[in-house]
Amino acid sequence: MKRTHLSKLKPGKTVMVQGWVDTIRDQKSIMFLVLRDREAKVQVTILKNKMPEIAEKLEGILTDSTLKIIGKVVAAPQVKLGGIEIIPASVEVTSSAKVAPIDEKSSVDLLMDYRWIDLRDENKRAVFQVQTEILAAMRDYFVKNKFIEIMTPKITGQGTEGGAEVFEVKYYDRKAYLTQSPQLFKQMAISSGFEKVFEIGACYRAEKSYTSRHATEFFALDVELGFVEDGHCPMNCEEEMLKYVLGRVAKNCKGLLEQLGVEIHLPTGPFPRVTLLDSYKLLEDERGYIVSKAAKGDLDPEAERLLCEISREKWNSDFIFITNFPSSARPFYVMRLNDNQKITQGFDLLYKGVEITSGGQREHRPDHLRANLVDKGMNPDDMQFYIDFFEYGCPPHGGFALGIARFVARMLDLPNVRESTFLFRGPDRISP
Repeated sequence: MKRTHLSKLKPGKTVMVQGWVDTIRDQKSIMFLVLRDREAKVQVTILKNKMPEIAEKLEGILTDSTLKIIGKVVAAPQVKLGGIEIIPASVEVTSSAKVAPIDEKSSVDLLMDYRWIDLRDENKRAVFQVQTEILAAMRDYFVKNKFIEIMTPKITGQGTEGGAEVFEVKYYDRKAYLTQSPQLFKQMAISSGFEKVFEIGACYRAEKSYTSRHATEFFALDVELGFVEDGHCPMNCEEEMLKYVLGRVAKNCKGLLEQLGVEIHLPTGPFPRVTLLDSYKLLEDERGYIVSKAAKGDLDPEAERLLCEISREKWNSDFIFITNFPSSARPFYVMRLNDNQKITQGFDLLYKGVEITSGGQREHRPDHLRANLVDKGMNPDDMQFYIDFFEYGCPPHGGFALGIARFVARMLDLPNVRESTFLFRGPDRISP
């Protein structure tokens, strides 16, 4: 007999169902057992005098054990779970569970130790159901707009950013590194004539950050467009894409969003775009907040939070682009603004108080790339394989990278990217 999912049960049908034991009420002559699967729950009623073999099989069973039940679905108006119950004809215990080592009072670290049990919570599973719609909408947007999906290497001979925050791995008889991002390779795709590309894949950063937004392994959406005019072109693309994604999620995930107690604020106008210098003035004028000297040239977390508050108040937008970061705060491959060596075409996108995107126009001129590398204290010869991408004709181009876990966490008002990451990796966590 084919399995019937619990959301499809109808009175009068004999069915075979499978799932986890959710709750048990074991009384003297009767046992009420609630079975759950991914979609729903149902009450199973066992009359001990009439079903002694089934009652014996279920004696002492613990929650989270799994069962295979064949029985009849009957109407039971008094039952809160859909007004139906199953009267079993046979029961098979397919897996016996031990007492769970975690509960709702457990610490975050303990929950992460037993993440596979933690994820049995229907609200935590709902996060990944929403994420599935987000990723489907992203991919749908790019395919409809004639982007080409690429899958770039995650093992390279050189760190993408040229810094020290890379994981070194042994690659046969030499050193290699896990990629910090697909940046260099998606630029290569533009030089290859692909014109518009995207990738959703893993990135690795060996930074010892113990914050609610950082991870050592994370997944990102990376996008690159050829023949751009300036840094606003990739911003236009990202804004259009995010509006499409938010609309899809709001439409297709209504039940899940209600379950999670989340309401998506759909943008009604353009995302505001503010230069970094103007953002400092905005913070001071609107909130009396002055970015510290140590953070100057960038934004600290409090500044990001306040700017998003201001954006919602002034422009009715949860999003705000911050543009024209200094070259000291951007990687070597970001184009300088009108050949001004101190200001770049780089931008960040903030969403509900957190930076979720970095992007900008890239430098495609080999001589300028070499000069940028020298300016960053790097040897251009070490990056010649990358400079070669632009020696044989490459159009002006730009793009962005969006952190998936950060975006999901902000959309669903989750406190930490651990909650929006299936299995979190950080400086002190590499299992399960």
